[in-house]
Amino acid sequence: MISNQRTKKVETSTIYKSDPKLSKDSVYRSILRFIPNVENPKKSVVKKYSYWLESAEGNGFYVDCPSSINEKSIIQDTFWKLFKSESAFEKKQAEKLKRKEYYYSYVLVVKDPQRPELENTVQLFRYPRQIKKLIDAQLEPDSNDIEMGVEPCNIFDFFNGKDFSLKTTLKGGYWNYEESKFASSQTPITINGAKMDANEEGRKMIMSIYENVDSISNHEFKPWDDDTRTKVSTFLSELTGNPGMAINNVVTKPQDKPTTTPTTNTSTETTTDDLSDAADQATDSGSGEVEDWLKEFDIK
Repeated sequence: MISNQRTKKVETSTIYKSDPKLSKDSVYRSILRFIPNVENPKKSVVKKYSYWLESAEGNGFYVDCPSSINEKSIIQDTFWKLFKSESAFEKKQAEKLKRKEYYYSYVLVVKDPQRPELENTVQLFRYPRQIKKLIDAQLEPDSNDIEMGVEPCNIFDFFNGKDFSLKTTLKGGYWNYEESKFASSQTPITINGAKMDANEEGRKMIMSIYENVDSISNHEFKPWDDDTRTKVSTFLSELTGNPGMAINNVVTKPQDKPTTTPTTNTSTETTTDDLSDAADQATDSGSGEVEDWLKEFDIK
């Protein structure tokens, strides 16, 4: 029986953060459900490298690394030049260019004792490689796990996925997720305490949780604009003592992308099977066009 209660709409930060300091025992606990990106199911996991660049005066800024899209990165090149230097000072300067690896996915917050107002809301979850490895282990278990009877599970599946027990602790002053884990059994997604059925009513409830959700595409790598290029160039010049570094060498300007002709949408109704397809496509690396899937799912 599905509750008629609408999913809650709350004003939250852009990113779901499991800060251990919000818990009395410095352990942040919550139950999450990974869900697909219905705008583009093949991008249900967004990967990005970022830097925090801070001057000696304490002024800093975040910048995405072009290596996120396999482009040449002057920041990364500068790091290796300094790191491999025989100068102790330059090696120390390299520590100011530590690249962070982040992943982004949509999650439904099933339970959150620290912030119960977030329960039954969809949030953008930023997570490190530590959690990505747990996801990969579910999607593609290694040979040892398979021998132990572990079967692959698409954790993005609405009806056959798994809840994720997030447990964030402090280790060495940093957030640690090693005690987090996926549930042992596959279950349908739960909204407002009710398990969703693979029918029309369940479909409508599932689609309702995506209302007013920040687009995950906003967190993909964006080509640097002139202001970013100048800031990075200035920072690296000060860091390396090389004021002659050319701005044009910092990063290539964004290239025009070829336009594609949108596929005509002939579908008038979204089916329960389409929701399963959304979860399946979330980890599909096939060559099929996303527009073909969107046509059937009736999403514009």
